[in-house]
Amino acid sequence: MKRLILFIPFIFLMWGCVNTSNKLDIIDISNTQKQRDVCLDWYGYRIDTKKAINDLNLKIETESELMTYCDFFKNVADTK
Repeated sequence: MKRLILFIPFIFLMWGCVNTSNKLDIIDISNTQKQRDVCLDWYGYRIDTKKAINDLNLKIETESELMTYCDFFKNVADTK
């Protein structure tokens, strides 16, 4: 009986750790997906350079710097 009483808090502790790590992964994926979508919109001439820089919260100023940043997202597959 004493083992059961000690085992129950351990189960709740493990359950809490698993739930927290899953939520963090979802947040990272959605941020990456947002960046990818903005870059693809910029490549497709749907938004201008200044709006893309503002949406991505970058401290760059030129189109060539934005192109260097967005090159990563050009060939990345969808994460959803």
